[in-house]
Amino acid sequence: MNISAFNEQILADKLSKLNNSQQSIETLSHWCIFHRKKAKQVVETWDRQFHNSLREQRVPFLYLANDILQNSKRKGSEFVAEFWKVLPAVLKDVYENGEEYGRSVVFRLVDIWEERKVFGSRGRSLREEMLGKDPPPALEVNGKGSHSIKIKLAVGGTPEKIVSAFQAVHDGHIDEDAILTKCKSCVRRVEKMDKDVENACETGHLQNSTLQDELEEQETVLRQCIEQLENSETKRAALVSQLKEALQEQESKLEQVRTQLQVRLLCSSFYCCMSMVRLLN
Repeated sequence: MNISAFNEQILADKLSKLNNSQQSIETLSHWCIFHRKKAKQVVETWDRQFHNSLREQRVPFLYLANDILQNSKRKGSEFVAEFWKVLPAVLKDVYENGEEYGRSVVFRLVDIWEERKVFGSRGRSLREEMLGKDPPPALEVNGKGSHSIKIKLAVGGTPEKIVSAFQAVHDGHIDEDAILTKCKSCVRRVEKMDKDVENACETGHLQNSTLQDELEEQETVLRQCIEQLENSETKRAALVSQLKEALQEQESKLEQVRTQLQVRLLCSSFYCCMSMVRLLN
């Protein structure tokens, strides 16, 4: 990434393009840390853009703050001091108003910051202010049967993102088949109403108020169904995206391992041949 001169508008533009990928977060984190002497302006811009963003886009902001905090400490405490001013309100906002995925990220970030003493002794007061005095529930992935796996993963890493995305799908699970059936039923009802209107117009017994009430009722049902399905689509798309990214990463590493194995096999064959030559001589 080209390190450009610091400018709040430049940072705002970069934040508007921020996404959940590790590359996006690490690249912008590096840019911000390079401009650590402008930590106050960086954090103020981060806070402003956070509150101006859509709720579903706010988790990458939290991952970015975490990356900046943990990777800038060895160079100075500028960002620790500045983020401490805004993070309590930000975390409280996500915790109280966000979806389950956002809340789970807040839980883990607070755990990480407390464990690594990112804010020193203030980590405990951050937890109490954000989450109350009771510890947050452990992240669990429930399988069939009575067993569950408690997972403690590095925040922002690929495994953590996959688990979080899966958790969001699992926690927000809805009966999609039932919702689709309800949608079809609404559509059939509206089609029948259309025929009823035609017949009523022909006979002169049209009751506008009754038809309007029923149309509004069907419209409400359809809107609710669509919102539920769109929410489910978003969560499943996020999970699929993380799985694809992980698959590409593992395929790349697999290819590297296979290449190394081939090199080692060639080397082994060469040494075997050399040993045979020595024995024959």
